Amino acid sequence: MRYAPWSRRLAWLGLWTALGLATGAQLFFADQRLALHPYVWWQALATTLPAWYLWGLLSLVVAWLGRRFRVDRANFGRHFFIHLGASLDLALLQLLAAVGVQDLLHAAAGEPFAFAQKLVDNFAQFYHWNILIYWTILAVVHARDYHRDLEERRAALADLERQVQPRSLTDRLLVENDGRSFFVRTSDVDWIEAARNYVRLHVGDRTHVLRTTLASLEARLDPARFRRISRSAVVNLDRVREVQPWFHGDAIVILESGARLALSRRYRANLLGTPVP
Repeated sequence: MRYAPWSRRLAWLGLWTALGLATGAQLFFADQRLALHPYVWWQALATTLPAWYLWGLLSLVVAWLGRRFRVDRANFGRHFFIHLGASLDLALLQLLAAVGVQDLLHAAAGEPFAFAQKLVDNFAQFYHWNILIYWTILAVVHARDYHRDLEERRAALADLERQVQPRSLTDRLLVENDGRSFFVRTSDVDWIEAARNYVRLHVGDRTHVLRTTLASLEARLDPARFRRISRSAVVNLDRVREVQPWFHGDAIVILESGARLALSRRYRANLLGTPVP
């Protein structure tokens, strides 16, 4: 199922918000036990939410790099070092931006903020984690692309199999007559006549009505035995006794039962295998 663009954006926002809230809660409760001057709630969230939102934005860059420089078997050596350099750069960029946002939030609240000291502290605590976050995002991108490519290949293979798979032919047809249902062998059918949304099966001196179209039924019959001779008739080749020419390229098909059917000029090659003159 494909999400609408707004749903994708909400899912994207929800993911990074959830990560920010989870790490914010962890930071808040850890500070309550370990820090001399623990964070209050808004300070914890002001630290974690912007940091994850920044990674949400940077994830778009990581995704582009991941698709532009795929770390696969053919390009592993060269592309690995491209991503290694990118992970170092983006990890540092995220730290600078995250500390800068905290600086702005503290300034808006009228509180002092030691930018340089906080940047050094965050570098020591989170820089290596930022590198891991980069590679985690890259792995997710590769996994999603691999899954998408796999599904596309499976769909293409299924389409190809459907195209080359032989038609499912039938040798029996289920008909109803006087409240009874029974099978008629297609080999016993002399010819088939279209009647709007029905067809009439002519079997010797008997006629059976079947609810289907002539085109649909023809697709289920063996083309080596049954051939269309007009828009409204399909004939069993084993029942054809003679073909007599008629006017303007048309002909008359005479069956073993004596039935005389019109062979239209359009379908002459279909029955006789000869081009229309």
